[in-house]
Amino acid sequence: MKKKKKIDFEKMTKFIKSKNFLIAACVFVLTISIIGVSYASFFTVKTNTNNQTVTTGTLAVSYGGQSSSVQKNSMIPIPDEEGLNQGETDTSVIYIQNTGTLDSTFTLNVGYDMENFEIISSNLDPDETAILTPLDYVKIAVYEYNGINDETLIVGPITIADLPIYSVNNSDSRYNRYAILFDSVGGTTSGNATKTYKVKMWLSDKAIPAASYSYFYINSEIVAEVENAKMNYNLSGTLSDTSGSALGGTTISLQNNSLVTTTGDDGSFTLNGIYPGVYNLDITYNGNVYSGNLTVEEGTGNSLESLGATFSGSPTTSIYNIADTYKTTLSKIVNKNGFSTYADAVSFADGTTYNLAPTYKFTGGADTNVSGLNITLDTENINFTMTL
Repeated sequence: MKKKKKIDFEKMTKFIKSKNFLIAACVFVLTISIIGVSYASFFTVKTNTNNQTVTTGTLAVSYGGQSSSVQKNSMIPIPDEEGLNQGETDTSVIYIQNTGTLDSTFTLNVGYDMENFEIISSNLDPDETAILTPLDYVKIAVYEYNGINDETLIVGPITIADLPIYSVNNSDSRYNRYAILFDSVGGTTSGNATKTYKVKMWLSDKAIPAASYSYFYINSEIVAEVENAKMNYNLSGTLSDTSGSALGGTTISLQNNSLVTTTGDDGSFTLNGIYPGVYNLDITYNGNVYSGNLTVEEGTGNSLESLGATFSGSPTTSIYNIADTYKTTLSKIVNKNGFSTYADAVSFADGTTYNLAPTYKFTGGADTNVSGLNITLDTENINFTMTL
């Protein structure tokens, strides 16, 4: 077997630390590479100056610890429990401070870091090819952190393929972005002008052996806006089954478990603080998870529409465009249609009908409190419908 080229981690560390990365007004980048037959990896945090404009107010992003980088030399696929139990040396701490007077919202999104991937690619031998690790092999968890031994898991564990698409690059899908977290931070007069997060990433125990010959570079960025430029909706309603019986004690979560509620005995629920965006919607009842997506948009009045239960295939339509058009995720398309991985679903048979998970779009008006949202679970087919 041909011997794989080794990466000089000490040289790479010196290279990254020598770069003069400015702390952007509202951007951070989290980069991971997973390389070599032993799943050796290089894990680094940096900042850049992309997407840093804020209309009013400023977000400053900084990092905890003595260094902006963490090096892992023998990373192997591990189960979620071990990934969540990683220690401080395997955790990135991100500190966000709003130095302006107005509250700000921000979105944490992730995707391939092509800049650093190209650096690795350029250092390979001419007869070697760098292959990016599939997005469904990396797990992410985000904690809200309030001091020593005071952390709350708010996102994950989840793979990037499980995340809604934040933006699509039609010329090169490797530049796509995936939304993982929507949040807000108060202005300087609010008494809540800071947020601190811990981010953990690890290689999924479902990664195939061939992943050892691929490279995983991921970056994450925070994109911020002034909060009063967006509506903030509170959605309430009832959950029942197809017979009309209320389903109490059922968990409903939005956006990767960052917004969670449990239905009352009468099936009632309320989800507060929902900004415009595409959200994972997961309902856990009787041991089963009913998964779909809910897009929230601003408009002139309240309405709810289904984005469709199926789509027609075409060899020229990629899974990324389908996920973006129907506001769903790569993994939901894969699971609904029996593909092995999202990478297998690069094209679709012309004219063939493919299934979609429940996908709905809520358009809200000027009133942020919206009631009357009814969710009905089809317990026989593990599906659900929504009406307003």
